[in-house]
Amino acid sequence: MRYILGLDIGTNSVGWAVVEAIIDEDGKEKLVKINSLGSRIIPMDAATLGDFNAGKTVSKTKNRTERRLMRRILQRKVLRRERLLRVLSLMNFLPKHYAQCLDRYGKIISDREPK
Repeated sequence: MRYILGLDIGTNSVGWAVVEAIIDEDGKEKLVKINSLGSRIIPMDAATLGDFNAGKTVSKTKNRTERRLMRRILQRKVLRRERLLRVLSLMNFLPKHYAQCLDRYGKIISDREPK
């Protein structure tokens, strides 16, 4: 018999459960019963709670999420451009002076884009 601790860690709460398990004849683990479980909610501070009650439902992580979204959008744009340059370079559709400034992955080698 063995005990398994399961955790569900969220941004404002933590859930947990202790489960009892046995190993059957086939060597597979079989859950027998839940010994205990529970959850704890992390309360909001007074300022955040006041803002929420006033109708401002913006979370603390909103700014971080927006910045991460902008970084991902920019990263995908750069990746699309590099892929396009790689394909155009393989097909010899780029001017020679431009193709010489690219590495084999489509990234511009120098600091500035060639004109």
